[in-house]
Amino acid sequence: MSETLIPAAEAGVEPQMRAFDPKAALGSVALSLFVNGVLPFAVYRLLVSHFPSGSIMPLLYASAFPVLGLIVGFIRTRSIDAIAIFALFGITYSIATTILAGEVRLALILGATQAFLISGAFLASALIRRPIIYFIVRQFSAGNDPAMRAQIAAVNEADGMRTCTIASLVWAVGIALLGALSIVLAVTLEPATYLLVNNIVNTAINILLVVWTIRFVRPRLTRAGERLAAAAASAN
Repeated sequence: MSETLIPAAEAGVEPQMRAFDPKAALGSVALSLFVNGVLPFAVYRLLVSHFPSGSIMPLLYASAFPVLGLIVGFIRTRSIDAIAIFALFGITYSIATTILAGEVRLALILGATQAFLISGAFLASALIRRPIIYFIVRQFSAGNDPAMRAQIAAVNEADGMRTCTIASLVWAVGIALLGALSIVLAVTLEPATYLLVNNIVNTAINILLVVWTIRFVRPRLTRAGERLAAAAASAN
């Protein structure tokens, strides 16, 4: 998931929006593909011939690059946000299942099942009316600004939390389908090819989900903010 920018408005207060930079977004995607796809693919290819057939060691070494990418990201931002938590969970889960599996093909299949746990988290958050998308929207729209957080909370309350709930349900379905596709790829592709292709597929589907989320959530919350502002103005 990348930055989802949602306007918040309360009593006529205009939200502070971050400008979307296509070049920066493209560079970020390219860097992610290189660190999480190309480098693990190259390292696995380089090391696989030095270990017994089916050994998990090349896969463990290849996992070092996503870990380093997460550490560098934390050093740059000096913060742990919702997306970083999911990334950390994914990396930890993959390493743990790799060690437990003891065999590379099984490790890849087990690692892909993390998507079902994440999907379940999105589904559960929607069912209890604490949708994960709301917290991601708040993180990237307001950061730690109390005033902006209050505005976003007010807009979501005016919306009845419906928009973020629906978006979280869509993400739950999308992530579950992505997990199923990853398992199919893990079964059918060579491990090194899987590391590259699965990362490309994951990135593409996540971009589609993010684009859909922005197009779905932004106008709905904008209208909710306008209704809230109009109600506050008429009460004065």
